[in-house]
Amino acid sequence: MKDITTYEDVLNLITRFYDKLILDEQIGHFFQELNLNTHIPRVADFWAFILIDQPGYSGNMMTAHAKLHLSEPDFERWLQLFHATINENFEGTKANLAIERSSLIAWTMKSKL
Repeated sequence: MKDITTYEDVLNLITRFYDKLILDEQIGHFFQELNLNTHIPRVADFWAFILIDQPGYSGNMMTAHAKLHLSEPDFERWLQLFHATINENFEGTKANLAIERSSLIAWTMKSKL
């Protein structure tokens, strides 16, 4: 497996993650109404900014996620799916960074929402 090094890698990660997410029995219902054609590139832009220092993301993820009213078990499930998707498709420094940052983001969101 390779590391996450390009925007295409990030887009692949996010696409595969949402493939799992929208079918998940616990939290899929939160995301099934999204227009994935616009949402996935926006999420990929966010993670490309975080992981490969690619400029272009603008937005406030806290505001968007506050509307979902996710519980702590929901955040934990989100993390499980995200980490599983990373581990199934990538390995290396940036893959590890994605796991670290996603854990920090989830903790921050849980504490603020």
